[in-house]
This record gives sequence, structure tokens and C-alpha cells, in this order.
Amino acid sequence: MAKIFERNPDNGDIRSRDIIEPTKAQQAISRSEILDEIWAAKKHTIDGKWYVCLSDVCEILGEDYATREA
Repeated sequence: MAKIFERNPDNGDIRSRDIIEPTKAQQAISRSEILDEIWAAKKHTIDGKWYVCLSDVCEILGEDYATREA
């Protein structure tokens, strides 16, 4: 178990809370699932090499601020 420290923006107090870290098996499954999603993303071929758009990867990772440009 790890501890995370946060500062209250209203009064500046620092508080801590315990976080439960995933097991190595859970991390491996998550990494594997993410890599599978990236591998399944639309690929672009340039000079015989495959690439995926960074915005697609951000979308897979769940980054809300990533936007797609058509």
C-alpha cells in the first residue's frame, strides 16, 4: 500500500490517504489490454513502417483532452 499526499486548495492543508496499488498480474493484464487496443488502432504506413496517431493512443488511454482532427 502506498500513501498519496494532497494539498487542499482552499486552506493549504496537506492531507494524506492510502492507495491500493494493483498487483503485478493486474498491471500485466492492463498493459496487455492497452497494447492490444493500440495494435488494433488504425495504422499509417510511411516508408514501410507502421505508425498510429498519438491522438488515437491518447483516446485509448482515456485522455479526455485528446481531440481528433479529420
